[in-house]
Amino acid sequence: MTHSRARSRHRKQVVVYTPADARRRLRWLALLCALALGPWAGPLSAQTTREAQIEQQQAAKAARLHPPEKSKAEKITNALAGYFTLPTGPYPWFGSVYGGGGLSFGAGYRQVFGDSGTYNVLAGYSIRNYKLLQGGLALPQIAHGRVRTDIGARWIDAPRVSFYGLGNDSTRGEKTSFDYQPLRLDGTVTIAPAKWLEFGGGPFYEDIRTGRGARAPSIEDRFGSGTTSAVPGIGADVSFVGARAFAGIDWRTSPGYTRRGGFYFVEWSRYVARENRPYDFDRVDADVRQFIPILRENWVIVLRGHSVLTTGRNGGDVPYFQMPFLGSGQTLRGFANHRFIDRNLLLLQAEYRWTPSPVVDMAIFYDAGKVAARRKDLDFDGLHTDWGIGVRFHGPTMTALRVDLAKSREGWGLIFGTGLF
Repeated sequence: MTHSRARSRHRKQVVVYTPADARRRLRWLALLCALALGPWAGPLSAQTTREAQIEQQQAAKAARLHPPEKSKAEKITNALAGYFTLPTGPYPWFGSVYGGGGLSFGAGYRQVFGDSGTYNVLAGYSIRNYKLLQGGLALPQIAHGRVRTDIGARWIDAPRVSFYGLGNDSTRGEKTSFDYQPLRLDGTVTIAPAKWLEFGGGPFYEDIRTGRGARAPSIEDRFGSGTTSAVPGIGADVSFVGARAFAGIDWRTSPGYTRRGGFYFVEWSRYVARENRPYDFDRVDADVRQFIPILRENWVIVLRGHSVLTTGRNGGDVPYFQMPFLGSGQTLRGFANHRFIDRNLLLLQAEYRWTPSPVVDMAIFYDAGKVAARRKDLDFDGLHTDWGIGVRFHGPTMTALRVDLAKSREGWGLIFGTGLF
């Protein structure tokens, strides 16, 4: 009896697991694992999802990659630049025939011959009936492009050029006009031993015809012989033969448009009047321009100094139509064209430019200058000044249109032109 009970107790301790028990225990184990991994499950899942999103975005971006598209303004400006810089074929032209003629239009034709020779003809007409005929021949370059030879011809008819009298103190009330018709032929040899350095020179012939101005009063009525303000050269038609020599350093990106670099130039010319006319003289032109970029060339400070000195020879004098002048154009922009004229000239200019778009520059500028009969009077006393704001439409290497609004003590001036400065 005792042994029978013992065996019975032993059998009760044996545990038998059914399939249902096994499934139940597996469910509890899965629940415990889920509870244990719960704090990390969300971040791990989010990280995996984020990586997948980044990969998808990168793949989509790679599929859309292409060169940046140019704006309509850039396309138009570049197209205009092509017309002005293409080496061959017809092209439109606009700019200025001569100071005071207003906006001018025309057309030209360029053709290449040989390896690097070109010829170029141009005709222009202004809104004030100024006319221009111009031709140029550039012979093929030699010495690997270091030596260039150019032959040029230019004729202008400007029937209403303004004249206010000589001197830095001339007044607007003395305004007159004259007809100006110069014909110039010249030949130039340029030697460029380095990309940034050139010098050269050559002969020229200039025939100048003058007459009564198309706008009254004419210059003879107020400044002709017999008046108290007689001016040399009035009523004279003069032909000159002469020669010129020049040297220049140019490390700008391009002469037509740049945001950095500098340009330093000096030229000497000798004019010999034919038929023993008393108008022999020498002339020296100097021009210095510095472009200072700021903040990756988004801002540019431009400084310019320009001077012209003339000296009579053999007892002669400089005729009024060959004297340097200030006013409008690229000089004193707040004054009328040819406002100040005399034998010597000094001009100082400063501009601050910024680039709101790839094809447009805005500018704030300040001009100061004077003329004088004697060189020693070219000091900083009595400078005429103006200031203003401007806009330039340009391509990578050229300026298609320049518009300046300037203010001086004599009023406002609105200037349309081409070229950088």
